[in-house]
Amino acid sequence: MDLSDKNQLPQKNRHYSDSFRYAFEGVKTTFQEERNMRTHVLAGVIALLLGLFLSLSIAEWLWIVLSSFLVFVMEILNTVIENLVDLVTKEYHPLAKKVKDMAAGAVLSTTIFAVVTGLLIFAPKIIQLFF
Repeated sequence: MDLSDKNQLPQKNRHYSDSFRYAFEGVKTTFQEERNMRTHVLAGVIALLLGLFLSLSIAEWLWIVLSSFLVFVMEILNTVIENLVDLVTKEYHPLAKKVKDMAAGAVLSTTIFAVVTGLLIFAPKIIQLFF
């Protein structure tokens, strides 16, 4: 590739609208291609509906929204890491497996945080409904 040809070099986005468009495309791609992302979004929607039903306080909403979005972000980063590893090597490599496993572990850890947060907020309110 001739590096003097500017048409062949990656370019920065010229407009903020391009940046947003590409970012939304990334989220959309992750949602379409990753089953786990769809599961996380479904769990987030359930938490949202449950929060509306149970009339959460502002502080409780902040924790639910924060933990939900952290899981979404970690799933996107995990997908990025997996795709980059696959781009670099198509063959099995122990280091590639290690990187993918650690990225998945980050998602798992964040999901556990979100579940614990949800239990701390929702469980007392649900118990109160029945007793």
